Amino acid sequence: MQSAEVTQAKGAAQAQEVNHPFLSLIIMVVVALIATYLIPAGEFDRVVVDGRTLVDPASFRLVESNPAGITDFFNAFYKGFVQAAGIIGLVLFVGGAFGVLKYMGVLDAAVYGLTERTQGHGLKVIAPVVMIAIYLNVTFTGMRELDVIFITLMIPICIKLGYDAMTALGIVLLASCAGFAAALANPFFTGIAHNIAELPLYSGMWYRAIIGAFMLVTGMIYVLRYAEKVKRDPSLAVITSVEKVADQVAPLTPREKAAGLVFVAIMGFMIFGTLTMDFGFTEMSGCFFAAAFISGLVGGLSLNRICDYWTRGCSDVLVAALIILFARAIMTIMEDAMVVDTIIHGLSQFLVGGNELVSAAAMYLSQAIINLFIPSGSGQAVITMPIIVPLADMGGVTRQVAALASQLGDGISNYIYPTNGGLLAVLALAKISYSSWARFFLPLFLLWSAVALVAVLVGQMIGLGPF
Repeated sequence: MQSAEVTQAKGAAQAQEVNHPFLSLIIMVVVALIATYLIPAGEFDRVVVDGRTLVDPASFRLVESNPAGITDFFNAFYKGFVQAAGIIGLVLFVGGAFGVLKYMGVLDAAVYGLTERTQGHGLKVIAPVVMIAIYLNVTFTGMRELDVIFITLMIPICIKLGYDAMTALGIVLLASCAGFAAALANPFFTGIAHNIAELPLYSGMWYRAIIGAFMLVTGMIYVLRYAEKVKRDPSLAVITSVEKVADQVAPLTPREKAAGLVFVAIMGFMIFGTLTMDFGFTEMSGCFFAAAFISGLVGGLSLNRICDYWTRGCSDVLVAALIILFARAIMTIMEDAMVVDTIIHGLSQFLVGGNELVSAAAMYLSQAIINLFIPSGSGQAVITMPIIVPLADMGGVTRQVAALASQLGDGISNYIYPTNGGLLAVLALAKISYSSWARFFLPLFLLWSAVALVAVLVGQMIGLGPF
């Protein structure tokens, strides 16, 4: 009997198992390998103009076929690691820095303190304050892990005030979506996309800030209107009780508060450096390393404890870092077989030569569709940007607009696609089904998607640059 129960439990666990993101990417590497036998090899001539590598659209020619073999498949992963080492390193430095702050307790205490101080002022104060905090975190760091902390604190607060769990979920995820889509200084997508497109890091921030502000304000209005409907008619509520209110978090000591301020100051300097001093991945990684160790020392940690927290922080983002490796392996297979330029040439027949606005719109829509299959923003940037950039050059679309289209297509759809593991994790914590969330978010998702498309088109019309 016991054996039958164990077997049944294992069967249920297997039924609920979700494919690992590595598996999807390995399958894509296999598909890329097969494609090298079906797509003829070809190449463009490339020239460097004003520091930018440009494709000569009239130079495409077919070359001798060079399909990938079984050894190329296995070698592609190491080659991908080598070629993406700078990006992978930056992701690990980001994780390590936030790991020190997280395991020191500063992040949890800061979130808890914010919600505690605002919960006595009503939802019309709590929601905007918390949403701004979430937006700023995600848009400047790309670290959505704090969503988990915020949701566990916001659900009991919202229910205590007479609302429901969906209100709390809306507060957290709508703000996170706005920040992730606008991505003013997100190293995971914007940084990678700008690096591949040879754009100054985080350039065009003013335009993305306008988009982000619109999304944040409309998100606030949307969730507050929903909350008022639930308040008037409690039968509309989704989850109105909780088994356990979030545990009390120990208050920060003066040294820990100082550590948090030092961390924020160094992050501010890093953003200033990327905008005015041409900081690249090397300098950004240095800032994250400095933020981790200086903040740790100011907070009273020993060097040994800082190293421990740094290591744990790196492990938290290891999957995200390795996704970049697997994604780059796909491009390695296609580049070595010389089929990338053939793909670019084929796509250019549809996207180039027509209206520039149509080309820009197609880039946005294609990225939103691709995100269903590659829910990793960094992985998607590594795979698609080497193809999107030459297409943008040939189609008269600025590289800044191409990067923006890719970023918005990825960022907004991340919060409605059921293939996104981060979204499903937050829904599980909130005990809200995916279908309930999709019904709640769909109207705003459609509005934001339409506005994002308009923003891409307007960006192209004004020549959003610098190029």
